[in-house]
Order: sequence, then C-alpha cells, then structure tokens
Amino acid sequence: MTRASSPPIMEWLRKAVTYHQAGDLHAAERLYDKVLKADRNNADALNLKGLIANTNGRHKHAIAFFDKAAAARPGFADPRFNKGLSLAALGRNDEALASYAEAARIKPDYGDARLNLGLLLHMAGRKEEAIAAFRAMTQTCPMDARGFYNLGACLEKILPGTEADKRDALAAESAAAFERALALNPSNPDIHYGYSNLHTFRGDYRQAAAHLETALRLRPHWPDGWNNLANQAEALGDRKGALTMFARALEQDPDNTGAFVNRGMTCLALGRLAEGWQGYARRFDDPRFPFTPRNWPWPKWTGEDLSGKSILLWGDQGVGDEILYSSMIPEIARRAAVCVVECEPRLLPIYRRSFPTVEIVSVRRPGDLALAGRAFDFQSSVLDLGAQLRPNFAAFPIRAGLLRADADSTARLRQEYLRNHPGNRLIGLSWRSVNPGMTHQKSLEPGDLAPLFRQPGVTFVNLQYGDVAQDLAAIRESHGVAILADATINPLADLDGFAAQVQACDAVVTVSNTTAHVAGALDVPTAVYVPDGRKRHWYWFDEGAYSPWYRSLRIFRLPGANGMEEISKGIL
Repeated sequence: MTRASSPPIMEWLRKAVTYHQAGDLHAAERLYDKVLKADRNNADALNLKGLIANTNGRHKHAIAFFDKAAAARPGFADPRFNKGLSLAALGRNDEALASYAEAARIKPDYGDARLNLGLLLHMAGRKEEAIAAFRAMTQTCPMDARGFYNLGACLEKILPGTEADKRDALAAESAAAFERALALNPSNPDIHYGYSNLHTFRGDYRQAAAHLETALRLRPHWPDGWNNLANQAEALGDRKGALTMFARALEQDPDNTGAFVNRGMTCLALGRLAEGWQGYARRFDDPRFPFTPRNWPWPKWTGEDLSGKSILLWGDQGVGDEILYSSMIPEIARRAAVCVVECEPRLLPIYRRSFPTVEIVSVRRPGDLALAGRAFDFQSSVLDLGAQLRPNFAAFPIRAGLLRADADSTARLRQEYLRNHPGNRLIGLSWRSVNPGMTHQKSLEPGDLAPLFRQPGVTFVNLQYGDVAQDLAAIRESHGVAILADATINPLADLDGFAAQVQACDAVVTVSNTTAHVAGALDVPTAVYVPDGRKRHWYWFDEGAYSPWYRSLRIFRLPGANGMEEISKGIL
C-alpha cells in the first residue's frame, strides 16, 4: 500500500512568487489559493494574497488577509506593515501608524516600516513625532540612507519656527544627518536637493547651489531642481543667470508654477515690472507659496472701466506688504463708484483714518458677516493692482505720506519721550525681522547699531516688536545707551498705537520689516538696511537709494556695521 505524499507547498509558493514578481497576478493568486486549500493558515500565502488585493484596490479585503496572516504567525512583521499600507490607502491613518509601529516592534531593523511610520507622522503634521521616528530609524537601520535623509529633511523644515537658542543645534543635527545619508548613498539626487534647502536656510547659497548642481547632473530633467538652482543664483546676485535657469525649468515643465512666480519676482526686482506682475499673479496656484487667496465669486479686475462700478480689494500677504500695496488704493477709489477694502484687523483704524472715502472692513474667516449679502462688479488682491497701475517706474505717483497716525496720540508720545531731553532728536530703531526662513538673513545684531550710538543729541526709541529685553540690556551694557522702551505700545497687537509712536520720531533706522513700511507710509525720514540677493524682498529693487513706494525712505545696501556707518552719516 502506497503512502500519500505531502503537497509541495514550498514549490507552489516559489512558483507563485515568480508569477507575482513578473506581474502575472492572476496566475500567482491561483497558486496562493492552491496553497491555502492545502494549508489554510499558511501565513506567507495569506500575506501575499493580501498584497494582490491591495494592488487591485480592494483594501478592506486585503486587511482581512493580513490579519489572518498575523494571527497564523505572531512573529511575522510583514503582514503588519502591509496592513498599514491598506489602512493608509483608506485614510485610516492612526490605525496605519499603529500597524507600522507594530511591524517595527517585531522587527526593529524593518526599514520600510520605520520609514512609512515617520513619513505618515510628518504628513499628519506631527513633526516632533516624525523626527523621533526617524531618529529611531537611524539607530536601528544605521546603513539605510533613507532614515538619515528624512531626519535631515524634517529637521530642516522645522527650523524657521524654532526658538533661536535651539536652532543652531537642530541645524547641526540636520547637517550631520544629510552628510551621513550622502556617505551611504552619494548618487541620490533627492539627498543633495534636501541638503541644499538646509544650506539655503543657513544663508550658504554657494553650498546650496553646489548640491543642486550635483543633483541636476544626476537628474537633468528636474524642473523643481532648476527652479531652486535659479533661486540660489539670484541669492548670489546673478539675477540674469537665474532667469536662464527659470527658463530651463519652464522648458521642461511649462506649467511649473514655482518657476513662473519666482521668475516674476526676479523680473520685478530688475525693474521689468509688466513682465514681473504677470508671473507673480500665479502665486495662488502653488500651495508651496505662503499666500492666502480670497475666493470671492466676483470677476477679477483686469483694468476694466470702473465708472459706476463697485470693487472689493483685499490683502493676501503680511501686514507690511498690505501697507506697501495700499498705496494703490486711492487710485482705484477715484475710478470706482464704490470701493471696499478688506484689510488685516490691526490695520482697521489706520485705514479708516487714511482712506476716508473708502469703506474699510476686516474679514479673515469664512462666515464673517462684514460682507454678507454684498455683491461687487469686480474684486482684486491689492497686490495684483500693480499689473494695471504700476507697469513701469513712471507710473509711481510723487506724493507725500499715505497713512495718517492719530495726531493726539502722536503729540502725547512725542512730549513724553522728550520730557527729560527736550532738545534731542527722536530716532526710532528696529533691527530684527521675524520673517519665517529669513530672520537671521534680514536681521542685524544689536552691536551692528554701534555707529548710531556715537551721535550726540539723540534719544533712541525702541520700535522693535517682540521681546527684546536682552538686546536692550546688551546695548546698555556695551555702549552705555539706554534705548527708550515704551511698555504701553505693543506693535504686534496695536498697530494704530505703533503708528503714532513711529510718527512721533524725527527719523527711523530699521531693517526690512513692518517698521520700514509703517515709517515709509507715514512719510517719516527712514533709513532701511536691506541685504543682498534673494534675502532682499523684490520691492526694494536692485539699484537706487530711494524707494518709488515711499518717498521719505532711503535704502542702504551695505552690510552690517559698515552700513550703519553710512546710515549714521546719511540720516542722523
């Protein structure tokens, strides 16, 4: 009597995997079913059949197979990982995170599980947890470049919002992670691209450009890479070279919004205004740009006759930018029968005083009632008015200040500030920008202001917003100058009070921040220090000592203390 032989399960599995890898899913699934008929708890067949279901978009069906595989073999990490893929595809992210974490617990060096765990945490905005996940991956998978790359990238992305005393350590950790990633995988263009972003943040544009050039040698057809390299060229002062690179990006991807917008800003900085406005108008099409569109239902104004028409104007950038572009509001108000301006809430009292013929409202959240039930013939961002009203430098009007501070508050503050030294000049000072990603590039150290402090007959007034107690103490200790700090004025909350404070000054010395815009719009004699390259906002342009936006403002382009020497001679 002949004994029945055991089913050749391993042979069937090997053949099924061959079919699976070749893309013949139907043949593979037939063999997986054959295995399961012989052994219904075969964890490998259950897991692989689940993968086929996942590939075919049957994610819930796949999860059932992965659960059976995990139950059949408790120490099997793959079904937990694959279940995470299915859960993520269904948008069940918390459950997916748990599955990835369980796979990594079972198999600590499971690089794919740890990678997906970190990436999903990052996508969910759980940045600190993502960083912790990638730190763990670099420990458990020390030869996997992906962990180091993603750790470096995640750290780089949080730097703009990190407190100053922690920023250097995190930047150093990010750099070390990128260096290790490159040591493990030097031919990966994504790593070079990510490392370039860190160098950009640190202001090392030459190193950023070098990594981008390497990335583009490895991946020549990369529109975003050419766009970013163009930004580095601009930061290094080569705007014409940047335009060539933007053109390269657009040759490869004619719809690359980043290249369109960045080229537009470069053209604006070069004074090619008509061309520049056209590119900049596409800024809302790219989610990477930090601009907030107002999706009003009315047609956008593109130069139509406004006689007998109504128009809504709105701001889409920071408060300094709103002030800058508000210089075009009076021209629209004269053309239109009805002009309504939606502004940042803190600007409300200043705008109502400064634009008495215009209706000023503040709307910032869906559901606000200020414009409920209203209808307009046209609408436009105040910035986008430039395409029609500022096509060239000749279109800038020659006029005095645009905004008006409260006269009584201005007089009271001036009297108070000069009480102890009635013959002195009041000079307002601001030395820091809090622009995300550009703070350290646009700001000055308190010591850079030293040449100003040697001027006699001056009372200095603090116009720097934020907590500057340490800076004021350092200036007093190092230079023997007590800068007057008015605790009753909070520029971050009370722009109307701040405007009165600025108006009370005889002159202002500032970096490129909101103070510069407020002082310029109030027609206060102002010296603004602007850095070079991309660190300078385009609206200061590349040449010229005076701003077409603000006739009382003088631009100083020399760096650091040398610039302060020139400022002290030019404005004090």
